[in-house]
Amino acid sequence: MFTTSRPRDKFYILFLISFIPTILFFDSVALYPEHLIPTPLQSLQIFYHSTFHDPLLINRPPWFHFFSLVELFYQFPAAVYIMYLLKKRSYKAAPHTLVWATVAAGTTATCVYEFAVSDEMDNGMKWALGGMYGCYGLIFTVMAGDMFCRISRTLRECARVEDDRKML
Repeated sequence: MFTTSRPRDKFYILFLISFIPTILFFDSVALYPEHLIPTPLQSLQIFYHSTFHDPLLINRPPWFHFFSLVELFYQFPAAVYIMYLLKKRSYKAAPHTLVWATVAAGTTATCVYEFAVSDEMDNGMKWALGGMYGCYGLIFTVMAGDMFCRISRTLRECARVEDDRKML
């Protein structure tokens, strides 16, 4: 199934495979025209609202609406492209993934912070939603850190090669 032998890349690909449907069938549903939302997706939204009482999805602050647009129109297509790059072991994977994961970590951290300071939620709700969002945020942060290290290692090696050439 995978052309890469790197275990972290395999994990990232599997994570993206699971994250892409979350974007399309859950996170972005509020952006779709109501008459185009299938009943199962409406039922999923109702279940989530009644179970978690997520104030971001209930109140939909303007910044959260913007984050939803970013997720649908940047994070979704970029995630598909990043999966392709990771499978092909492309040199382009690290910079694209670094940017994508940094954006995703930043938007997720904003949501977790909103839960932390919310007066609308009790501590149990804060921990439940913060934990759910936080798991995604942790994965995004690890991905960004890993890609930063890969890019740094490549740049360090290029600098070493350049220094060796100057010595000749």
